[in-house]
Amino acid sequence: MTQNVWLALLLYPLLYLLALGVLLTMVPSMEKPEGWGVLAMIVMPVSAPAVVHLTYSGLDQRVLHDRGQEVRATVSDTYRVDVGPSAPLLAAEFEDLSERPVPGTIYEEKLRAGQTITVTTNPEGKIPLFMGERPAEAGKFLAAGITAAVEILFLAWAAFQGTAERLALKTPDETERTPEPEDSPS
Repeated sequence: MTQNVWLALLLYPLLYLLALGVLLTMVPSMEKPEGWGVLAMIVMPVSAPAVVHLTYSGLDQRVLHDRGQEVRATVSDTYRVDVGPSAPLLAAEFEDLSERPVPGTIYEEKLRAGQTITVTTNPEGKIPLFMGERPAEAGKFLAAGITAAVEILFLAWAAFQGTAERLALKTPDETERTPEPEDSPS
């Protein structure tokens, strides 16, 4: 569990750079990409943005855990927000139980006007509302670490498989030389 946010912000990019280094050393030595190498080249660009997203959103989660305030709130209004070519989102606004507005909006299809739920707010108002109780401290940081570790394991396994295949195909020129006969005294 990550206790220091700066450690997480430095550790995960370093893990990513390590994975990128493994990939860059592995790909040029492959005559034709196949098997684990191809899988690693697919996993790398997919998991890297996931690590970045989880780390970045983990910052919001960390702030809400440390300073967030849980509020019982009633959905005061719902409306549709057009987001372009995809279907419109249902947005909900809230009031606390004393009918004061709770700053922020949650986009959730299941919310209905008059429904009462628990939301977590940031007193400074810089982080969006979070539906539910205060989040766990390191949930997204832990998920980012697991994603980065899986990425590195995939790349390490691909490099190991490539090395093992190259060693198996290597011709025995110098390793199995027959010794030359010694000069015998006559």
